This record gives sequence, C-alpha cells and structure tokens, in this order.
Amino acid sequence: MRGRRLTWTIGGIGLIASGVAGILLSATLGSSLTDFLGFLVDILWAGACLVFAIGGSTRDSVTARRPLGTTTLVLLALWSLAMRVVGLFQDPMNPTPLIPWEVSTFVPLALGIVAVVQIARAGVVPRRWRWTPAIALGVQVASVALGQLLMMDPATAMQAIGLASALGMLGFLAGTVGLGIIALVAVASERPASVAVYSSPTE
Repeated sequence: MRGRRLTWTIGGIGLIASGVAGILLSATLGSSLTDFLGFLVDILWAGACLVFAIGGSTRDSVTARRPLGTTTLVLLALWSLAMRVVGLFQDPMNPTPLIPWEVSTFVPLALGIVAVVQIARAGVVPRRWRWTPAIALGVQVASVALGQLLMMDPATAMQAIGLASALGMLGFLAGTVGLGIIALVAVASERPASVAVYSSPTE
C-alpha cells in the first residue's frame, strides 16, 4: 500500500505538472519559452507514464507489469519525445514531414487504446477508477475530432480557431491534469491495510 501510494502520488503530480506546463505553453506561444515549455511538457508526461507503467513493484504498476500493457504504456510515454527528436532532423525548407501524418496520428491513438484496455484488465486500479484513462482518451479524441470538423469549413475557419484551440486544450487537460487528480484521489481513498490491535492481558 505504501509503495502504491508513493508511485501514484509521484505519477499524479507529474501528470498535473505536465498539464500546467501545457497551459503555460499555450499562453507563451512564439516566445523564447516555447521550445523549453514544449520539451518540459513531454518530459513530465513521459516521466509520469513511466512511473505508472513500471511502479515500485508489480502491485504498484497500473498494468501489473504485464508485458503487453507495460510495453505499450512505455512506448506511449516516449512517443512525443521521439517525435521531437525526429523533428530536429526536419529540413525547414522541405514542407514534407519526415513522419507521415497517418503515422504520427494513428500510432499514438492505437497505443493509447491498447494501454487503457490493458490498465482496465490488469485489475490494479480500483474498480471505480478503472476506466478513467479510457474516458480521458475518449475526451481527447472527441475534442481533436470536433476541432478538425470546425476547421473544415473555409467560411467559418477563422472564427472557429479559438474554439478549436479551446477544445484541444480541454482534451489535453483531461489526459494530464484530470488523470493526475484522479490518481491522487484514488490512492488517497484506498483503505490502509488492517492492523492487528492487541488488548491488554486480563488482570
């Protein structure tokens, strides 16, 4: 219990910190802090996911350290950092991305789906919170999809930029701050292991 409390507290705080850094990033786009905050968001996200995936022991890992779930969650954690490294080799004069958009969009989505299903099946997360990661992923996907739909109409695209950005931020916060808070609440609501209480000898 103590190990899980520590693991999930560190992971939850990491997710919340990633969300806060993302808010600061959106407020400072185009400034000298943009690259630093973007990197910080990815580092905090990756660190938090790795903590949840590996944990201090099998009982602390949200995937129970099962190979499929743990590997998938580790890959998902490192995906954004990997894309950032690949971006360093992008030719600014060449508009064609090194990684096709189909790969950069659907690979992390597939990893996310597998990860949330494996987390639910592992049975480590308390039943009431077990499908919370799946709900957060659904909010993220719906937010991005709705934002893209709003931008498809050229007549209203300019007016919809603000709303699409807000929807994107909502999805981002659901997967960072939202899950971080849930992790802290989940571990705080767990009952501590029972402790034997001995009565004094009868006189």
